[in-house]
Amino acid sequence: MSRKYSALVVLRPGEARALTGQAVASLEQVQKKKHSGHMVIVGSGTTRHVVHHLLGEDPGRDNFAVGQISNARLGETPQAIRGPGPYLFDQGQISRGWPAPLLEKFGPGDIYVKGANAIDPDGHVAILLGSPVGGSIGIALPILYARGGSLIIPVTLEKLIPSVPKALGLLGQGITDHVMGTAVGLIPIMAGSATVVTEIDAMRILTEVEATVVASGGVDDCTGSKVIQFQGKKEHVEKMWDIIDKLRHNGLTDA
Repeated sequence: MSRKYSALVVLRPGEARALTGQAVASLEQVQKKKHSGHMVIVGSGTTRHVVHHLLGEDPGRDNFAVGQISNARLGETPQAIRGPGPYLFDQGQISRGWPAPLLEKFGPGDIYVKGANAIDPDGHVAILLGSPVGGSIGIALPILYARGGSLIIPVTLEKLIPSVPKALGLLGQGITDHVMGTAVGLIPIMAGSATVVTEIDAMRILTEVEATVVASGGVDDCTGSKVIQFQGKKEHVEKMWDIIDKLRHNGLTDA
C-alpha cells in the first residue's frame, strides 16, 4: 500500500476558529439559505468567520459576540460596543436583530448557527447560559426540534472537556458559592442532535483530507494550539496547506 501524502501543522486557536467558520460557510445547505428559506447566525468568535466567508464582511469579534470569557472572568461584551445582533436570513433578505420573530417562520431544513463553549470526546456539546431564561438558544431549540430545523454548531477543540453530562450536573445560576465573573448555567446539545463542526471536520469539508490531532499546547502566541497531521491526495493536502497559510497571513485577526 502506498503511503498517503501528508502534512503537519500548528493551528493556533484563532486560526482554528477561522478554519471552522470557513468550512461552515462553505456547506451547501448554508449557501442555499443566502437566497431562500430561513437562517440565523448568532454571534461568537467562531461564527464571526462564518459571516465573513458567507457575506464578505466582518461583524467584529467583540461587536458580534455577547457572552465572552475574558480577563479570567465569565462575562459579556460591553453593551456600548455590541452590534445589532444575530444575522437573520429571510427568503433572501438579510438583516440583524433579535431572532425570535424569524424563528416563528422556521420550518424543516431551516438553519440556526450557534457557537458552543464545550465539546466532549463523545460529540456532546454545551453552551453556557448567562441569561436566566436561556438566551436565544433557549428560544430556538424547542422550535428547531419541533419543526425539523437544523442546528449547526461550529466549535473548536480548544473547548474539549471530559464530559458534557457531568458538567451539566455541576452548573446553574445561584448554586455556585464563588464565581469569577457572572454565574452561568449550561445547556447540553447531545451528540446526533446537531451538525457539529470542529477544525478536524473543517479540513475534511474543505479539502477531503483526513486530519488527526497529535499534540496540543505551546507558549506565547501558540498557547492552546493543536498540532494536526493531515493526509490524503497530494492536491488535497496542498490545498489545505494553502488555506491555512492564507488565513494565517490574510485572514481576520483575533481581536
